[in-house]
Amino acid sequence: MIIDVLVDWGKAFVDKNGSFYCGTTEGQKDTAARTAREADTIIYLSDVHTRKTPEFVVNGSLYPAHNLVKRDWYDLGELGVQPGQTVSPELTDKLAAVVKGIPSGLVVPRHVYFQSGVPDFTLEDIEETFGISRLDELQFLDGQVNYVINAKHFFDGTRTRSTHRLGPHPGIPDDEYNVFDLLKEKYGPGEGLTINHTGVVAGICIYHTAAGTRQLFPAAEVNIISDGITHLLAEQFGFSEQRQSEQAMRGMCKQLGINYISSQEYLGGAH
Repeated sequence: MIIDVLVDWGKAFVDKNGSFYCGTTEGQKDTAARTAREADTIIYLSDVHTRKTPEFVVNGSLYPAHNLVKRDWYDLGELGVQPGQTVSPELTDKLAAVVKGIPSGLVVPRHVYFQSGVPDFTLEDIEETFGISRLDELQFLDGQVNYVINAKHFFDGTRTRSTHRLGPHPGIPDDEYNVFDLLKEKYGPGEGLTINHTGVVAGICIYHTAAGTRQLFPAAEVNIISDGITHLLAEQFGFSEQRQSEQAMRGMCKQLGINYISSQEYLGGAH
């Protein structure tokens, strides 16, 4: 059983007109598409933010504005977004073509709604942004749904956080869970599972998410497809050359038992 985890393959990150374009190449998109086609289940982990998200430069933090809910796609210049740039979290076209027509559903962990400390949006806002309806959990567990969009805002897309002290809020589900909770229910420690990761960016969401899947599914084969990920290369982010980032990734992955392999190694193997 193969699960393909697409990490932050949204237009704002990986398309050249993206508001936080990280340098993703068409070749990396092609690699991600090839590995995704081999999968039984595809999970798209996507940041979802609003204009007031704390991690944006305009709000006092590190990162350019990106992955806004659709209702916030206005006056983008106020957020430092240049004319013609997109802030959309929607899946980039080459990968959208792979998942087109696959039975699908949306999961929004409860903590994602509260990323700025108060409810930022509703489930309906996220459904409108992605053009997809909430997941039917029983259909997913029964194998009737094979593509899931899971909203996130932590680097580790497998992570959840207790929200029981926040109380009920209109338009926001009461349960805190994500798609990995459902996968854990279905597959336990992960015997017979292969879990692949591609996407953006290597040292942040890719590594943290792969580390999360490694811990959740200790019996699974966990892979990062090296030519299907983007390295964030800039002095302010720690690496100016890809070889530096590659070396760091290989070492960190080895410490956790994550395979850092090329698509040729993976697709040419016994999968």
